[in-house]
Amino acid sequence: MHSFRKSILKLSLFSILPLLIIGYAVFLTGKQTDDFYKRFTSAPQHSLILGSSRGSGINPVILDQIIQPKYPNVKFYNYAFTWGHSPYGPKYLESIKKKLDPATKDGIFVVIVEPTALMVTRSKPDSPEYYFENDKSVAKTNFVNINPNVEYLLESYDYSLTRALNLKIIPPKNPMADIQILDNGRMEVKMIKDFTPEKRIEENKRKMVEFQIRIDELKWSEKREKYLGETITFLQKHGKVILLRMPIYKTPYEIENDAVPFFDSRIQEIAKKYKVSYTNYNQIPNHYKSIDEVHLESNSMNEFSKKLGEKIVSE
Repeated sequence: MHSFRKSILKLSLFSILPLLIIGYAVFLTGKQTDDFYKRFTSAPQHSLILGSSRGSGINPVILDQIIQPKYPNVKFYNYAFTWGHSPYGPKYLESIKKKLDPATKDGIFVVIVEPTALMVTRSKPDSPEYYFENDKSVAKTNFVNINPNVEYLLESYDYSLTRALNLKIIPPKNPMADIQILDNGRMEVKMIKDFTPEKRIEENKRKMVEFQIRIDELKWSEKREKYLGETITFLQKHGKVILLRMPIYKTPYEIENDAVPFFDSRIQEIAKKYKVSYTNYNQIPNHYKSIDEVHLESNSMNEFSKKLGEKIVSE
């Protein structure tokens, strides 16, 4: 009998211990991750930053500090993903509707636009069932305000469930950057080291070749344009919408303008139709620095966030 009890105790211990380890690993994932998991575990939000990775570093803390004296209820949350995860379409709109607190009536919504956010695969019909975001986490995650988010961990988390715990035990060697999703949704990128100036030029040239290839494989989407309008209409029921195009370097800007020369005029038409402001920040002189010619580095993103907050308050 004593031996039987001992066996049961051992069995219980070995059954519970793995669950405790996995539970702690999931807890760590929710605390510190470079994955989008945290975005799908936070509560419904009042004011949103929307769009691609170009806007994922916009700083809600800086915006709130500038805007709250005039709009005290505003508290920004960064819900911008990547051009592949969150172009304007039915899946992103559905996710936005779930993420926004339905009681919001005085929110502010920063809607970032760029050509790839309104394009589809050239070789496929312009129809939502063929959209390239359909197999990604924004499209697949039905529950966006639940913690822990088991659905996301099972369906969309690309790593082992114990990855966060593994990294805590054995940190990566010689990382280029420390990337985290903060509690306010912002993707914070801290550069630990960088390429030499010569290597950086070479690396950026390679990325621009990739960018050209990518955009050559896309075409303008009338339906995405319609979904952008639907997104604006939905958000306007809950507050004020601001359209903007993020500042990028000359080479990618020219690639985009060659691919979609009518982009700015089309967005201006949309802004006029829905009575919202639109600013193309590439037409305003600036000295922002970029990591890769497309994404602003941290200090420049903070500077841009300050300019954006001041503009919102002035309107």
